[in-house]
Amino acid sequence: MIPPSLSESIIENLAEGLIYFDSSTIIAAYNQMAEKITGMPSSFAVGRSFADVFSRDCWLVDMLRKTLEEGKVIAECEGTISQRFGSPLPVVVTASPVFGTDGRQKGVVATMRDLSGIRPLELDSLRKERLACIGVFAASIAHEIKNPLGGMRGVAQLLSRKVSGGELREYSDIIIKEVDRLNKLIEEILDFSKPKELKLRSLNIHKILDNVLVLVARPRGVSISLEYDPSLPHIRGDGEQLTQVFMNFIKNAIEAIEGSGEVRILTRMVTDFHLVEEGLKGIKMVSVEVRDDGRGIRPENLEKVFTPFFTTKPTGTGLGMAIAYKVIKDHGGLFGIESSPGAGTKVVVYLPVAEEVVKDNGE
Repeated sequence: MIPPSLSESIIENLAEGLIYFDSSTIIAAYNQMAEKITGMPSSFAVGRSFADVFSRDCWLVDMLRKTLEEGKVIAECEGTISQRFGSPLPVVVTASPVFGTDGRQKGVVATMRDLSGIRPLELDSLRKERLACIGVFAASIAHEIKNPLGGMRGVAQLLSRKVSGGELREYSDIIIKEVDRLNKLIEEILDFSKPKELKLRSLNIHKILDNVLVLVARPRGVSISLEYDPSLPHIRGDGEQLTQVFMNFIKNAIEAIEGSGEVRILTRMVTDFHLVEEGLKGIKMVSVEVRDDGRGIRPENLEKVFTPFFTTKPTGTGLGMAIAYKVIKDHGGLFGIESSPGAGTKVVVYLPVAEEVVKDNGE
């Protein structure tokens, strides 16, 4: 017989999410991988009915209830599960009844496997082909476009200095502005198609955020409040890339405010999550939230914010959030967004706490 302590260790370190609930439908076990897949900590799920916890996933509730009522195994059922933060996640679930020594059914155990990395071959091939085309396209034309753009900008600046005012000065300023916008688009395409290698260091996330706030313009009427946890440990990350990520989030929050409003930046130690990543025993997480009370995002657009080249801004490129999502994932972190029209937006990022990582004294 396996000792109870060893059984608990095995359950917690399974590569699949495991959920156990008793005959009264109350969840009694919820392992670390289940936390990661659903985006819900065990402290939220344990002690509650599975129908309550998975209220947005009717197919899963029906499947678990059927297993409990009929005492039959339902294997390899595929569907999408609503994460607490982030987009719906494709999963495959197997539910099996659990019987006691007296032969009576005690409850149900369900295992859940993330299918987001196992997509249909044709879709995966299409995505890779698309990204490869973007990379080849960006690399091949970058110099051919950037060099003429530099020349155009230089000539426009000379023209702007030669004329004292009027329409000619206005036209030259427009040329400079549009050249800068096109150059920014090329840079973002290059960043997306050929991401930089991470240079992980032990970083003070508050210094990263403070540096961003120095660089971000604050329009009149928009206030920024900071709610930092002073006891926060260092995180493991690439300072340059995280600076770009949080600059994008904070700029988006400021631009979402029409007239007057507030942007709140909060940091805290996350005690609910104790995720297990490949090659690591367990990772403590730090969270950074960027909240605004701006116009919010429509539900139909919220699902597309991580899609490359999707944007609702007249001058946006649609790559900022896609790049940010990839950077956070490359850091072994989690990313979520909540928003509704007129109620503002909340972006939350979870990043691993630094352990045995080279410390960057500059950060």
